[in-house]
Amino acid sequence: MKLTKTSLARRVSLPLCLSLSVSTAALAQTAQPEPAAQEGHVEDVVVSAPVDATKIDSSDVAAFSQVQATKYQDTTQAATVITEQQIQNLDITNVGEAAKLEPSLQFKSQFIHTSAVNIRGFGQASTSQPEAIFSGVPINIDGVYQPRMETTLVDIPDLVGIEVLKGPHGTFGGQDSTGGVVNITTALPSFVEHEAVEASYGNYNFVQFKGSATGPIADSDQFAFRIAAFSTDRNGYIGNYYGGQDSNDWHDKGAKAQILYTPSNDLSVRLIFTWSAANGTGPNQLFNGVVTNYFNGAAVPNNYYARAAKLNYVQPCTAALVCYTSSVIGTRDTHVSNYEAASIVNYDFSGFHLSSVSSFVGNDSGQATFMNGSGTIAPILALTSAGPNHDKSFTEDLRISTPKGPIEANTGLFYLYDQEYGWGGTFYGPATGSWYGTNASAALNNAALNYLGVRTFDNPSIDEVAPYLNGIWHATPELDITAGARYSWNDKTSVWRNYQASAQDLAGFSAKQQAAGLAMITSLIQAPANVNIHTQDGFFSGLLSADYKFAPDVHGYVTFAQGGRDGGPNPANLPVGISNTVKPEILDDAEVGVKSQWLDHRLLANVDVFVMYDHNYITTTTTTLGSTTTSYLANAQGAVSRGVEADIRYQPIDGLNTYASFTYDDTFYSSFTNSACPFELNYLSSCNLTGQPLSLTPRFAAAAGVEYTQHLGQIIDFIQKPLLGYIGADATYQTKTYSDTTDSYFSIIPSYGLLNFHAGVKFEDSSWDLSAWVHNALDLHYFTTLVGNAVPGGVIAGSVGDPLMAGLTLRARL
Repeated sequence: MKLTKTSLARRVSLPLCLSLSVSTAALAQTAQPEPAAQEGHVEDVVVSAPVDATKIDSSDVAAFSQVQATKYQDTTQAATVITEQQIQNLDITNVGEAAKLEPSLQFKSQFIHTSAVNIRGFGQASTSQPEAIFSGVPINIDGVYQPRMETTLVDIPDLVGIEVLKGPHGTFGGQDSTGGVVNITTALPSFVEHEAVEASYGNYNFVQFKGSATGPIADSDQFAFRIAAFSTDRNGYIGNYYGGQDSNDWHDKGAKAQILYTPSNDLSVRLIFTWSAANGTGPNQLFNGVVTNYFNGAAVPNNYYARAAKLNYVQPCTAALVCYTSSVIGTRDTHVSNYEAASIVNYDFSGFHLSSVSSFVGNDSGQATFMNGSGTIAPILALTSAGPNHDKSFTEDLRISTPKGPIEANTGLFYLYDQEYGWGGTFYGPATGSWYGTNASAALNNAALNYLGVRTFDNPSIDEVAPYLNGIWHATPELDITAGARYSWNDKTSVWRNYQASAQDLAGFSAKQQAAGLAMITSLIQAPANVNIHTQDGFFSGLLSADYKFAPDVHGYVTFAQGGRDGGPNPANLPVGISNTVKPEILDDAEVGVKSQWLDHRLLANVDVFVMYDHNYITTTTTTLGSTTTSYLANAQGAVSRGVEADIRYQPIDGLNTYASFTYDDTFYSSFTNSACPFELNYLSSCNLTGQPLSLTPRFAAAAGVEYTQHLGQIIDFIQKPLLGYIGADATYQTKTYSDTTDSYFSIIPSYGLLNFHAGVKFEDSSWDLSAWVHNALDLHYFTTLVGNAVPGGVIAGSVGDPLMAGLTLRARL
């Protein structure tokens, strides 16, 4: 096929324009990628950066990243972009790893099915995921909403950028939000044919492969494709005294296929198909001591040491951070598979722009926790505790925007259907009576509790419909006023069942003993229940902001926004007096900020101050009922987050790039007078957490990095390509946090900081790139989660972060 000037321009410039550009009306499109600019509209593109995006070779990661970093400079709410360059430097492959570079974004995980993402302290209170209530921090991949966290924690093929938008963004479309929104972007199909491969090797036998190919389909100038695949394997680094095999290994695979159809500048269709699967064996939690006395001085009855003594068991290591690779409380096998099909259509007509994001997202996940002789504090607790989950969701986000003019408007409708089926089962072992028994008779303890089993079933179903509208008034060349409104309606049903799976033989015991045995059974697995809940809720959210340009590259803004997170069913065997539903959260946000560029665009400096008030804050609380620790949802009357954020990028000289971000965030319960108590105050019937900090959020957090690149000239005689050398470092720091929503003293994670290095050489055209990297270079041993009654008997335990990781990566662009 002969290339015309027009077709060549489309081949070279379109994919890059689609992935980087921001139109002058992009304010109304921050919740998801701006459809017109990103998916096929090449007219009227304005890139707020010192370089022309249409002239950048997509292999030039530094220039590409420079445009990414300035994408949200003209919007009226705080945003931080993690660029492709930063993603490469720290080998970031998912949201959890990206949190290293954005202090306002907090990610915590015990394992893949128990994770939480928060922005400015709001989103999800704990790693215990409520099945019928979504996070207040929606995560979108290429504009497609991901209802379940599992779809975002495996490696993401072709990852090129992560955008953290802070504060409520529901009036811009997509799912409503409280803390903010995370937009993940991947590479688009290109009309210029090329292939890329990447291989990495590191300690703990870390092996990773990535590959991609893109180009026109059959030499067409209207159809382009892109396929990408990855594979990651890593051995575990946490030892196991009983099983001998290291746990915390990780294995994931995935692939992504895309087709881009652009018959004209007025129409584009992007089809996306994604599959991924992951599995790993991790420690359930690491042992870190025992609470032997409540805070009133009273002894914890039947504490861990007393229980272990019955079995002549001695804990081999009593300080996890000292014996980092030896002490585990069971092991957890987890697997997850994700699959997605989506279409993104954009059409321009008579100055109007119509876009549609349609998707199906499926997720199958499960985990089995083994707390037996192969790796536990004692070979008695539970043989397995399995919870397979099958989730499917359908979303549609249809919107239309008016022509450019003094007043511009966007309106749309977001629809979501989600249904999940979840099964669980816990089956106890042959020494359960000795561990949990409370009766003086060992025979009765064993008859009642040994080999006891329980099964559960959960089936939440969710329908959500949310119309939204926003508009911008260009009052003067310097002043813009933006307003928006949204109404979210949710219809939810949930079926939850709990029943005993094995019959215990209490024949031969007296009536009094049988009653005591039944009480022990109910204490351990709770009474059978069949709960059916139906809720319907609707709430409004809104936006009003003003932006004033003091100079072409300096503008200030004031924003008042309201967001929400719907409540719904709270199914479980709940304590007496606890409601089986929770109310929706409504969050009010006020912020003032300045966005600026200086020194011929070498310095970018953004600063904002914010105050957020959350009404009916949804939190997870825990209480001990008999021998079982029960978690359930509750509404705190109010919670507050207030602070200061700053993002700085500076290139003092050519080749030297630096960045720094910090957040000071004072979060606390403004009113929570009826909270469950932390374990050390378990002798109280209720506690007042008013004034106490929110969990998972440090008061101060920071990230900074530097990279220097130097031309080395043509060193290899037989290769006519000049070489570049580069070296860089990145550091993160956060102050202490509570990792338990009851603010237990034993859940405090001390302050810590991490240091990472990378260095390498590459050809100037990036055709080959060899780098060496070290993460957690000081080999810091630290907890990421911690709880004071992880196992009955007052066991303090938690999850830990990765130790020192080092390796090599080779990239090639063919």
